[in-house]
Amino acid sequence: MRTLTPILSFCALTACAASPADRPAPPPSLLVPCAAPQGLPDRSLTQAEVELAWGRDRTALRDCRDRLAALALWQDMQPEPDGNQ
Repeated sequence: MRTLTPILSFCALTACAASPADRPAPPPSLLVPCAAPQGLPDRSLTQAEVELAWGRDRTALRDCRDRLAALALWQDMQPEPDGNQ
């Protein structure tokens, strides 16, 4: 019951929001899921292997951050639906 109340509250609040049909869909390139961390083998890694996996993870994290920032900017640039001023 403790989890049901917040869920029902959320559903009631979203009923007041504009319907998804009132807003355009974001570009698909902004909806790409963030990459999972690099999988590591079940053995000791060399320093070079650690650095390579770390570098790939950092690059993926920056790409994800940039995509989320672009999605937020896209959302901010959308006009408000009529009646929701």
